[in-house]
Order: sequence, then C-alpha cells, then structure tokens
Amino acid sequence: MRVEGPKSSSGVGSKKRAGQQGGGFSLPGAEDSSGSASSAGVAAGSSVQSLDAILALQSVEDEGDRSRRAVKHGHDLLDQLEALRADLLAGHVEPQRIGSLLSLIRARQDVDEPQLKSLVDDIALRARVELAKLGVDA
Repeated sequence: MRVEGPKSSSGVGSKKRAGQQGGGFSLPGAEDSSGSASSAGVAAGSSVQSLDAILALQSVEDEGDRSRRAVKHGHDLLDQLEALRADLLAGHVEPQRIGSLLSLIRARQDVDEPQLKSLVDDIALRARVELAKLGVDA
C-alpha cells in the first residue's frame, strides 16, 4: 500500500457559476435580472421602519421641552409686567401692552413639575391683578 502526501484542496469551491457576483446569503426567488440576489426590498423596508421610528421620536415631547417653554412663558409674563410698570410710572399705558399681557395669560403652559407650575400660575395671577386694577377683565 502506498501513502501519498496531502492533496491540494484549492480546486474545491473555487469555481464560480457564470454571472454570479460572489458568495453570500440570498433568498430563493429574490434574484434580479443579472441573476444575483437583490436586497433592495429588505433595505427599503428597514429604511421605512427607521424613518417611522425617527418621526415617532420627534413627535414625542419630553418633560424638558415643556419645562423650558413654561420657564420662557414665565419670563415673558414678567417682562410684560415690568413694561406695564414702566408705562404706569410714565403715566400712560399702551393698549398693545394690555393685549399682549392678556394673550400671555390665556396661553397657559402645561408642565408636570408642581413647583414650576405654581410659580408660573403665581406670575399669571399677578398679571391678572394688575390688569384688574386698570379695569381690564382677564
């Protein structure tokens, strides 16, 4: 019996079928016109799902955004009250100032933080009192 050395395995799997781009996973029946597997359907589905996820995240309003808007609303009310005080000291209240203050009072900001909500409500109450002194119903 004659024993020979190891044979070369380079011939195994080295031949490609004609028109095939390369190895890899492909779904049966998912071939394009060139004969290679197409992943366009899978990629389109995943991009639509990721776009939906991004849009859903953008539509969700977090507590930080609401808090920032409530703080800005409180600052705007305080600015208008300060301007009203300056008008009163000058002896003439601008009608646009009253309208601006009324619109800020009516534009309530919803916030979940009780302390911030209480503070903004107190500022709005003070604005209502000042408008009542002028004979304007808020």
